[in-house]
Amino acid sequence: MRNFFYRLREVWSIIGITLLLLIFVEVFFKFYYAFNKNEDSRLNADCYKNASWVNDYYKEFNECNVEQWKSYVYWRRKSFAGKYINIDSNQRRKTVFEKPENYSEKQEYRIFMFGGSTMWGTGVRDKQTIASQLGRLLSENGHNVDIVNFGESGYVSTQEVIELSLQLQQGNIPDMVIFYDGVNDIFSTYQQGGAGIPQNEFNRKDEFNALRSKKKSIMVFLKSLKSLTTIRFITEFTQSDKTPIVSYTDSEAGFLAQNTIDRYNENIRIVYALAEEYGFDIVFYWQPAIFSKTNLSDYEKQEAEKVDYIESFVKAVNGKMIKQEVHIGPLNFYDISDIFLHENKAVFIDYCHISEYGNSVIAKRMEKDVISIINNNATKTPSR
Repeated sequence: MRNFFYRLREVWSIIGITLLLLIFVEVFFKFYYAFNKNEDSRLNADCYKNASWVNDYYKEFNECNVEQWKSYVYWRRKSFAGKYINIDSNQRRKTVFEKPENYSEKQEYRIFMFGGSTMWGTGVRDKQTIASQLGRLLSENGHNVDIVNFGESGYVSTQEVIELSLQLQQGNIPDMVIFYDGVNDIFSTYQQGGAGIPQNEFNRKDEFNALRSKKKSIMVFLKSLKSLTTIRFITEFTQSDKTPIVSYTDSEAGFLAQNTIDRYNENIRIVYALAEEYGFDIVFYWQPAIFSKTNLSDYEKQEAEKVDYIESFVKAVNGKMIKQEVHIGPLNFYDISDIFLHENKAVFIDYCHISEYGNSVIAKRMEKDVISIINNNATKTPSR
């Protein structure tokens, strides 16, 4: 009996020492990462040259990347207050511009803007998002506008259509809705081998009903271990290539490319029906990516090479997109994927996010289209 308790004490001693060692290792790597933070490669983008605000911006960017669950659309960032990034209590990026003189005497025109991280404003300050720059341009032209930026990182067009539906359900009805999409819809199709699905949907599938399944519970627990800095270090040390390369035959790629366009077109049909019912105008833009720019800077070339695995698929989808403008009732569609085709300035900070100057080019293009619609509506007999 004494022998049994002696061995039991030995076992518990070993377990205790092992746990202490694991805790020590984990604490060590926490300090390691605290003092050896991986610098965001985008800090070296040539379009940021001599910009004094960039380092502080990316500190805020990392701090604000805390997402909360939101029904139907899955996630949105938490509210955040910073010098360059502000997210309001409704979890929307702040839109900043000055109203025109005597704006209170003019009827307010409400514009909702939807998109992924490019619309949200990754890499740019509050005043330089597409939404803020469009607001400034319209305001300078004497228009009293209220612009709400519904953009969110990773969103595909279907999530945006759902968000719009939720706003309409609540009686939050705009005068115009602008969609700025393409990159996330394409990447999600490439990533999952099917169109019309939010990014990383396989994670939600694995986690669904996890608490009711022992097998799933164990899998979720094992996945949660990835948050440990020790596991992070081992993963980074042993996995040199993190590129999510997926191989498709030409026929498979062609089918998926067409499927991406078809799902997007169906979303356009849904929004068109909502616009007819609720009485607002809609403008769709198919956005640019780095592969559509001819004159790449050295930095942009490096960024394009990082994601060269998806270049052919992006071009396959863009090749099937309607090139001509579409104007049907309240619907307006523009393919601006080649807007930077002959641009000589550095524009991209990675393969899809663009500089503040790049946003100004996009906003200027949008301004022309929006003013045309506003002026056209002004000549019509009010029907709303």
